[in-house]
Amino acid sequence: MKLRDFQKKMKKTIFTWEEACRVAWQTSSQVLRLELFNWRKKGDIQMLKRGLYCFPDRVTSKIEVAQHLYSPCYISLDWALHYYELLPDVVFSMTLVSPRGSRKFRTPFGEFIYHKVKPDFFWGYDPSTLMATPEKAILDYFYFKSAHCFPKQDFWIEMRWQNLELINFRKIKEWAKKLGIQKIIKLIGSLEDHAKIK
Repeated sequence: MKLRDFQKKMKKTIFTWEEACRVAWQTSSQVLRLELFNWRKKGDIQMLKRGLYCFPDRVTSKIEVAQHLYSPCYISLDWALHYYELLPDVVFSMTLVSPRGSRKFRTPFGEFIYHKVKPDFFWGYDPSTLMATPEKAILDYFYFKSAHCFPKQDFWIEMRWQNLELINFRKIKEWAKKLGIQKIIKLIGSLEDHAKIK
């Protein structure tokens, strides 16, 4: 099968091996594997993980890749905090949350790190963008990194938290109380005090 014909029939930007087989149903699986291998060598397609491929020129965003790699998921933690300009440090790995399990994928589009949460903690994001709200991104950050966070003014200064006036601390504190983890409650209270000083 020629690449041009495959591209015309395969409407999806990101597709599985099974979907490729359905599109190229007249081609044997052995020949199709060879074709995919050759197209990969030429850079016409890329493999995101075993059994998952894409047309690189059709991919519009890393978010599109993220939701196909491991779903359901939403973007949170470091990536979301940088996106909202709450933390200034550049983040190279996209950090996400999923109820399925913790995983890490290295792809031609970068590294994607998925953190596992319980299903009843999988909320607080925009379904259209898969982006956590600023408040949920902070809560997720403390949930996964509380061992490395300290409720002290010096710590917040060192981390260079900024734009905290945009945060609804009442909402985060309500969520934290429902979660019931005392260290997270203390961290949020301390961060709110830091925001008032700034």
